[in-house]
Amino acid sequence: QAFALLEREAVSCVMCLAHSLESSIAAESLGSMKLHPQFVQKAHLRVHAHEASDFGMLGRWCMLAGFSAEQIDESGMKLMMKTVKMLRLCDYSAEDILCMLAHAAVYAEKTLAVCGPQMSAREAGNTAVLLIYLGQSYTQDETCPIRVWHQHLFKGYCTVGDLDGVVLKLMSFQRYVLRVESRQLSELLQQLAEAKDYQAPELAGVPCASAVGCDTRCAPVRRSLRGKVQGWLRV
Repeated sequence: QAFALLEREAVSCVMCLAHSLESSIAAESLGSMKLHPQFVQKAHLRVHAHEASDFGMLGRWCMLAGFSAEQIDESGMKLMMKTVKMLRLCDYSAEDILCMLAHAAVYAEKTLAVCGPQMSAREAGNTAVLLIYLGQSYTQDETCPIRVWHQHLFKGYCTVGDLDGVVLKLMSFQRYVLRVESRQLSELLQQLAEAKDYQAPELAGVPCASAVGCDTRCAPVRRSLRGKVQGWLRV
């Protein structure tokens, strides 16, 4: 019995050491990609990403946008991953989402210049999502309406009218100019694409997050015609 107990303890120690080593390697791999420090420290949250590449892409985006370590917490990270998941379920392509994020990074820089220092982590997470909404609104011909964003991301937190007011305020920080210079846009797209292409080996075989969030009814009309159900835009 004594030998059996020692054997179980030894196996337990080996498993703990292996888990610690895997976590260290994962953090080192993510860190070498120049991601936001919170995404490096909380690499275990990748299980909440709809696709493995979403985690690295958002980690790079938060860094490019200029959010401080104090402004990004687990709740905000999960909300941003849920946002990208919603956009994917709306059938936007990876290129579309990269373009939205590239524009949103520029909007974030101007927003943080105005109200960044006093912005809490919760406010920063919500602001990040609405900046992505602005990027979507500017870059896409057919958008996922604000009421859908409210239903799946902000329900219980505020009203649709509140969201409209915040969006207008964020636009005022951009002086109502949402265009991004071509050279700056190209550089941002390249940096985001590099992070997107990172495939986390640690997620091999790990199931994606449960299908919670936007349902396929909010797919743009041109995509719903390709086999999707009737879109929100037809309502």
